Amino acid sequence: MGDGIEDESTDYRAMIRFVLRLGVAGLVLGPGVSKFLTYEQSVQFFRTLAIPEPAIMVVLVGSVELVVAALILLDWAPRVSAVLVIPVMVVAAVTAGPTWQNLSVLVAAVALIALETTPHGGSFPASMG
Repeated sequence: MGDGIEDESTDYRAMIRFVLRLGVAGLVLGPGVSKFLTYEQSVQFFRTLAIPEPAIMVVLVGSVELVVAALILLDWAPRVSAVLVIPVMVVAAVTAGPTWQNLSVLVAAVALIALETTPHGGSFPASMG
């Protein structure tokens, strides 16, 4: 039997977790889909950023973004998914410049990892993914 404060804290934590998951997934889903719908333009953009092997990297980055969005939306391994998207956003911020979108994903992903790692943060114990 829990007291009211613990139940309220758990509800608040669940709401924050839900908002973070939606934020990360929503912000990477669009660019992930776009990389495939506008493949040639995406390759050209990656080329202008001097990203090596832009044709391969568009597919790789787009795939990571789609997989991360799907896993986080489905609430399957959100911490692992957040870890996977961080390097993508760091490279995006360094090469294309920091934008509200890549910085928001970075902050939300780090927050989601922290929330998932702390006790009662997710459906897995802190030692699991």
